[in-house]
Amino acid sequence: MLYGPAEGPLEFVHPLLATSLYKSIRLGMRTAMHGKAAQELEHAGRPLMESSRHLLETHPEGDPDVVVKLRRAAHEHLAVGAPDAAVRCLDRALAEPPEDEDRAEVIYELGCATLLTDPVSTVNQLRLALESPSLSSELRIDATFRLSEVLAHSGQLVAAADITLAEAERTAPGPGRTRLQVAHYIWAAFQREEVDGPGRSARLGAFSAELTAADPTGADLYARAARALRAWDLTQQGADVTESLALMDSALLPDGRLPSGLGWTSTTWGLELPGIIGLTYIYTDRLDRAEKLFEEAILAFDIAGWGGGHLGFAYFLMGLVRFRRGALAEAEEFLRTALRIARHLGPGLPLQWNAVGVLADTLLARGRAEEAWKLAEEYAFAPPYHPTAMVLPDAATLYGKLLLAQQNRPAATKVLTEVGKSLAERGWHNTIWAPWAGNLALALAPEDPARARELADEAVARAKAFGVASAIGTALRMAAAVNEGQPAVELLTEAVRYLGRSPAGYEHAYALVELGAALRKAGRLAEATEQLHQGMELAVECNADGLVARARNELKASGLRPSRLRSTGKDALSMAEMRVAELTVEGLSPVQIAERLKVAVSLINRRLAAVHRKTGSTREGLAAALGMPGKEPDTP
Repeated sequence: MLYGPAEGPLEFVHPLLATSLYKSIRLGMRTAMHGKAAQELEHAGRPLMESSRHLLETHPEGDPDVVVKLRRAAHEHLAVGAPDAAVRCLDRALAEPPEDEDRAEVIYELGCATLLTDPVSTVNQLRLALESPSLSSELRIDATFRLSEVLAHSGQLVAAADITLAEAERTAPGPGRTRLQVAHYIWAAFQREEVDGPGRSARLGAFSAELTAADPTGADLYARAARALRAWDLTQQGADVTESLALMDSALLPDGRLPSGLGWTSTTWGLELPGIIGLTYIYTDRLDRAEKLFEEAILAFDIAGWGGGHLGFAYFLMGLVRFRRGALAEAEEFLRTALRIARHLGPGLPLQWNAVGVLADTLLARGRAEEAWKLAEEYAFAPPYHPTAMVLPDAATLYGKLLLAQQNRPAATKVLTEVGKSLAERGWHNTIWAPWAGNLALALAPEDPARARELADEAVARAKAFGVASAIGTALRMAAAVNEGQPAVELLTEAVRYLGRSPAGYEHAYALVELGAALRKAGRLAEATEQLHQGMELAVECNADGLVARARNELKASGLRPSRLRSTGKDALSMAEMRVAELTVEGLSPVQIAERLKVAVSLINRRLAAVHRKTGSTREGLAAALGMPGKEPDTP
């Protein structure tokens, strides 16, 4: 029946024999043998998670030592990604039962163990632990944060923000209180609506400044977290990007990595804080940094075995950054994966709304407007949207854009007008996050061209105040759509210049095709051909099929064919592009590079546009993207 080496261990020749023999042992004897086996494993120095499977089969006897062992075994199970086994150990520890003064702590540990697998149980257990006066202040702070985290992930952002603020007000000054205050600002940042957005922003600014002033070394984790939140807040406002990026860079390590306490699997903050850092980089044209962060997230969640909402959120973020870069086919794949995970978790969660919105926008960019509309209808992506959670990016603006693609201008006008009012009250003017003004201008143009141009000019002014190249270029391109003749050509020429300095490949392609079409209408065929050819080549790279078809129609008379699809990244640069990139990193301006290489400035600008597109970086981040030391160029 048994086999194995002379000195053991011995095993049954077939598992059915083991089961049959096990069941033949009387229950009382079997229970005693489990207790003996647990003791022998412990005496042999084996991990407690091995002996715990025997302790689970023993009868509760109120033994404090058993409770301690089961709790330690649960900790070991969690460390290797086995939360279900940890839950069984903690359930058994509660049945022992623990001492009265330890019961709340065990309940807290049980709530933490079910965090990823049973959110409802987590909420119940943590609330039960918080009701106990015996829970230590340190664990009370952590239990409050974890409870708020579960509530937020289920879409209850207001409740999450309220409980952290209430607990912070009851907590004595110190790191615990600061952690709860930071958590409150995290959940407030993701709320769909606010009573006093500008007031919260001012309080966050003062809070961040206070923590930074008390941290002369710049290493305090809470101060770093507050600076990251402030950077995101300023990005939403559309404030000067220089300040946002300075704050964000100061929140990270000198090499741009996340500090250990701000990592994706950190239990101090959860995934929202590094997510906010990545979102800030997305909306400030630092797509290379955002991509690295999200690659780290996918890897970290895979290693930790967090395959649910955490991994889904990471896939969503990667889809969003690929969409912004213009890698539309890759974006669609990531977003569909995120949507599949969201469907598995259940309907109505913020992740589903996020994935559907950006996927619909991606389909529009690929020229599949009807498919985008059907997707929105299938998932009810329409007012009133999620009741409490903010959709990333702005859901109402995306819905207005979908209506516009359906040629429903009256409905689009109504939705986008309401968006503008709501965001203005909140103090948010980011034209990438919510390009409502440009889309409203397009909706109004046939009936009220003067108002349309006024709105478009306002969007351009907001984008220039923000100072992000892709924001300015896109706003200029949309402004050109409500103008005609030479004004439109001038706006598009400026749009192409700005977008050529950004990593936003699809937007650059869109502006090039629009400029080519405008030049063609103006009778400037030679210039039109060059712009359309460049635009079509880039649109092919982006898998923007609708834009490719439009460019091909414009070029039909000339008989030009689309260029082959090119790759992206540092290795995709040609020798000429790499040389221009190196000189840019050295600090030379396009004019200075043209003089040194004895070529036209326009050629240098085209090569720089290719460099930014392929590396996914702006001029300021080019040195890091290429792995080279450098300094900022002297002039734009």
